[in-house]
Amino acid sequence: FFNPPLAVSMAISFSTSTVLERLSDRYEVHHPIGQPFGYQQLLASDIRTKQPVVIKSLTIEENTPTGDICCFEREIHFLESLNHPTVPRYIDSFTVDTTPYSAASGTGGKGLILVQGHSGGQTLTSLAARGKTFTESDIKAIAKQLLQGLIYLHDKGLVHRDIKPDNITLTGRDTELGQAAWLNLGTVQYIQAQPKDTLVGTYGYMPPEQVGGQASFASDLFSLGATLVYLVTGTHLGEMPHRSVEGDRTVKFVCPTVRLSAGMQQWLNWLIEPAMRDRPKSARKALAALNHLPLAMLKQRIWKPTKSHLMPIPIAISKAPEEPYFTQIRRIKKRRSSELVVPPVGLRSVSYKVALPPLAMGIAMTSVTLYLFSLLEFSPDMLSSFDGLASIAAASLGVMGGIYAARFLRVGFLLLSKALFRQIHIQIEADVLLISYKYWLRAPEYVVNTRRDAIYNISALPDGGAMRILTHHNRTRSPRDCYKLSLTDGALSHRDIRWLTSLLNEWRRQPGSCA
Repeated sequence: FFNPPLAVSMAISFSTSTVLERLSDRYEVHHPIGQPFGYQQLLASDIRTKQPVVIKSLTIEENTPTGDICCFEREIHFLESLNHPTVPRYIDSFTVDTTPYSAASGTGGKGLILVQGHSGGQTLTSLAARGKTFTESDIKAIAKQLLQGLIYLHDKGLVHRDIKPDNITLTGRDTELGQAAWLNLGTVQYIQAQPKDTLVGTYGYMPPEQVGGQASFASDLFSLGATLVYLVTGTHLGEMPHRSVEGDRTVKFVCPTVRLSAGMQQWLNWLIEPAMRDRPKSARKALAALNHLPLAMLKQRIWKPTKSHLMPIPIAISKAPEEPYFTQIRRIKKRRSSELVVPPVGLRSVSYKVALPPLAMGIAMTSVTLYLFSLLEFSPDMLSSFDGLASIAAASLGVMGGIYAARFLRVGFLLLSKALFRQIHIQIEADVLLISYKYWLRAPEYVVNTRRDAIYNISALPDGGAMRILTHHNRTRSPRDCYKLSLTDGALSHRDIRWLTSLLNEWRRQPGSCA
């Protein structure tokens, strides 16, 4: 379903104007609504009841495709038989004459008319164009209503096949959302009755398997997920960055948790999985998971961890964030400086595994030490008997083992506290750069304390795994002219290293200004 060429559009408009002349005594037409293909869709109001309606008209001529006629008649049939808040209310359908009867051809032009109820809302596309910002609660409310509508359709064996923002209306005001509903059901079909050689859908919202001509219930869930992503980003998946992973074009949705929670983001990624087997099994299961966030997504991660690479998608918001969307680094604003806080690395596999061997060795040696001390028996003849001398020797070995056990435990706990509790504070003042390590209940350890003019190079290493700062003079307790911040020092990624390098270089090249 793509935009028709200009000649076809002019023909449709000409025929539609004739149709509307036949309806002028019953309906007052306002303006087109939505972007259907092959027929006209207009927002109007009933002159007698003053209720808003949507008038759909299809002009039947000699060259009108039979598929368009069948699609229009099928929509009329479904609207008459379906009853759900997300389905438009059927009002009337009839045929009108558009051209006089021709004896030469033996036919006359006709127009099929469908009149359906309209809730009075606007399409999601129109709302987004007006600059409306959808919060997480708004996204959830819209998703729940549309999922209930999909459950209703799927239970009847029907697949929608064209879910997109331009085909969904939403009532209510900015402060309170109303009912979400489909604008048209022209693409709805029984899942078993789909022609194999027909492409139905809209680029950017239909999943890969639908391009092949066969849509499933999971295809509707993909289109719904793409629609919800559009409400957050302002663009559809086809315009977003993709990464080719072993021949599979994968895209993942990532945004700051202040906009959407981590559980909600994972739920959206669940819907837009490229492979059908990786999406929810049904709309009912997707709705149940949405009602139990984030526990449902935690269960999903445990039972079926994702193996695809993340390709973050920036969100479109009115005010740009002070930090990139991909980072966990926090910014603390002060009166005369700016401070960046890198959180601890946490229980990453490399970090805590390094601490496990010394801890295990220390615990084992402590156990042996306690056992050796338990063999020591005090008696008057302990210095003259073999058993007494053996117990003294065991106790001596226990003392040595205790000393080494303490050393192992100390190293293990230092490594573990570094991974779990150490924060890196990067303080940028007008002319001074301070970098320190901070633990709980301990004084900060400064590793960089240098003036701007003493720094002669700040760069990221070629592999992107570390940032290096070279100085002429570093005023710390243990002076050194090189400092390296690597991925294992905190909760950092390659993007964080590049961003920090760029940020510090920008500060270094602007003397006299506060960061």
